[in-house]
Parts: sequence; C-alpha cells; structure tokens
Amino acid sequence: MLTAMAMACLPLAAAHAQNLDRAAEGIDCANVTSTMESDLCASDRASDADALLNTTYKLARRQLQQQAADGSCTHCGAAEQQLIEAQRAWIQLRDKDCDAVYAFNADGTSRNGAQMHCLTTHAQDRTRQLRDFYEL
Repeated sequence: MLTAMAMACLPLAAAHAQNLDRAAEGIDCANVTSTMESDLCASDRASDADALLNTTYKLARRQLQQQAADGSCTHCGAAEQQLIEAQRAWIQLRDKDCDAVYAFNADGTSRNGAQMHCLTTHAQDRTRQLRDFYEL
C-alpha cells in the first residue's frame, strides 16, 4: 500500500512528465509566446491541481473508512457518505462558477485561460480544505 506521502507525490510526478511533454513540443510554460501555449499550460496546471485534489479526497475517504473499521470513530461511516455528497455538490458549484467565468470572458482570447485558472484555484482551495478538515 502506498503511504500518504507517496500518494501526494504522484501528481507531482505527473506534472513533471507533462512539463517534459510541453518541452518536447517546444513550449516553455514559464515563457509562453502565444495564447495557445498559455491555454495549454493553464490546462496542465488545472489538471495537476485536480490530480492532487483527487489524491487528497481519496486519502480523506480512506482515513474515514479505516477509522470506521477499527472502531476509533463511531460516526466515520456516515461522515464518509456525507463527504461523498459534499464532493458531488462541490463539483457542481465549481463547474457552474467556472462556466460563469468563461462566459464573462467569452468575447476575448482569455476565456480558456480564465476558466482554467478558475478550475485550478477551486481545486487548490478544496485540497486545502480537505487537508485541514481531515488533518491530512
């Protein structure tokens, strides 16, 4: 079984691989030269943030499951179900919020980047919340 630290590093390894892919494509995300490059790099950042969020969410669920199984938390089974419902609701909020950001920017070339930034920010915020709430 992977440790929590190892699981947290998986998205970082994926990010490194994506950066190598972009470099192979001739794209330096630190110095983008076009809207397309900027959008691709913003999409990579959003994917990386989402991968880290998914790992953190799985850790929170696993923690609740383990505590319910070992009897150290009598309400962890119910807490896990509530977390699942909360995450589904959060996904709907994130999607609608970022769709609104896209619509606000729809007349310009920044629409994709703005939406990706919204997705990245939401994922980073939710990851911090889960870490704080479940002491991960």
